[in-house]
Amino acid sequence: MAQGGNKNSGRRAIIDMRPDKNEIIKDIVLGRRSMAEIARRLGVDYSTVQRYRDEKITEEMRREIMAETRIKGIEADTEIINQDRMDIAMTYESLARRVEKLITKAEQNEDDGFALAAMEGLRKVLRDIATMQGKLAQNLTVNVSLAESKEWVTLRTILQEVCDEVPAAREPLLRRMRHHVLSVSQENGDAV
Repeated sequence: MAQGGNKNSGRRAIIDMRPDKNEIIKDIVLGRRSMAEIARRLGVDYSTVQRYRDEKITEEMRREIMAETRIKGIEADTEIINQDRMDIAMTYESLARRVEKLITKAEQNEDDGFALAAMEGLRKVLRDIATMQGKLAQNLTVNVSLAESKEWVTLRTILQEVCDEVPAAREPLLRRMRHHVLSVSQENGDAV
């Protein structure tokens, strides 16, 4: 007779039944909340959360969450930088419009000396705009390492499983991967 808390009882983990399961898993992986705090929030014992972490959260899940978190941080920083660039561009454009108005006013008043000085100022502003747009016009992009890619982690796991199932496949697979300069080494240094 299976007990409700036994590993093979068919009973789902309490965290798996929660609508906020993904956020709870992220809290565990990223350490955003202590496991004691998570347990208290869920109304379960600390060991329940600890057991879930140890038995249900895979290395692939951890890597995916870590990579996703790093990418979100980089994208947020990139957005701030790109917004700052837009602010600078708008400031320069506003300055150029003001100088153009001064030139027009000086020409209407037939003040050639002031008009010429304002034109020199406008030339400098336009040169600064051209320099800024030439050097800063492209938005930053985010690059992700293949080693952090969810798909690569999954593929590496599949390759490992196939090599475990068919040991004769290991040598030809590694030979071809070395030929193409691909690495399937694991963090502990063992290859597929």
